[in-house]
Amino acid sequence: MRTSKVFLFTVWILATAAFALSGQAASSDRVVVPFSDPGKPGLVKAQLINGAILVKGYEGKEVIVEFKPRGHVVGDDEGGMEDEGEDEKPNKHAGMKRLKAGGGGLDVEESKNVMEIRVPSWKADIDLTIQVPMNTSLELHAVNNGGIKVENVNGDIEVANVNGGISLSRITGSAVAQTVNGDVTATFIRLDGKKPMSLITLNGDVDITLPATAKVDFRLKIDNHGEIYSDFELALQDKSEKTVEDKRSHGGRYKLKIDKTVSGSINGGGQEITLKTFNGDILLRKAK
Repeated sequence: MRTSKVFLFTVWILATAAFALSGQAASSDRVVVPFSDPGKPGLVKAQLINGAILVKGYEGKEVIVEFKPRGHVVGDDEGGMEDEGEDEKPNKHAGMKRLKAGGGGLDVEESKNVMEIRVPSWKADIDLTIQVPMNTSLELHAVNNGGIKVENVNGDIEVANVNGGISLSRITGSAVAQTVNGDVTATFIRLDGKKPMSLITLNGDVDITLPATAKVDFRLKIDNHGEIYSDFELALQDKSEKTVEDKRSHGGRYKLKIDKTVSGSINGGGQEITLKTFNGDILLRKAK
């Protein structure tokens, strides 16, 4: 058996273009990173504090990363907090012009077919576009000022956002997606029929499109306000799950929790999918 070469590939890119006073557009940096063993499926992990992530599957074997600052500095000109007595201090910037820089950078590390992509800057909004081999699995995390989109990927997908939506289109395999503020949308070409999946948001709609022949057991929950809509013939049933935790013998507490959900199956049931929102609708669509 051929021993695959394991290596660590680190790329550090500093943003090279400053924004001129006239409003010059932001520059884009691009790097191409191979997996240790291109013949096997890889895992790409990406983390971003401010900005958007777009991942596209393609027929190649390498990972292509494009990094583009938007040219807006978070907190600049708006929403800033002035120190008490600010008007009494001398203006140390008097007579000077302020220049806006893109800031940030890009850090890519690869080892044993696991690639980690990080944008360490928290001050600038970044648009991160990643092209991956179609059978790549993904773990994506973002916080502010942008959504996360995944297109044409066959691997397992885990996505977490805070202030932004999540869109998964033309995917297979399994998906776990959760955000706080934003819609969660997923369109499956087919299901792998194995791993449980979940699409969850606090404030937004959960919208899923499945093949007409998909075999699924649904767990549906709307905690506050919203409705359930479906293209499928779906007989819903209320379901309660009770959990008890008793730690009083060790000085702890007794906890009882009853979780009420709605369940239903299509095509005889099969893979478990949980759809949940606090404020929003749940939409079950049948692929045309």
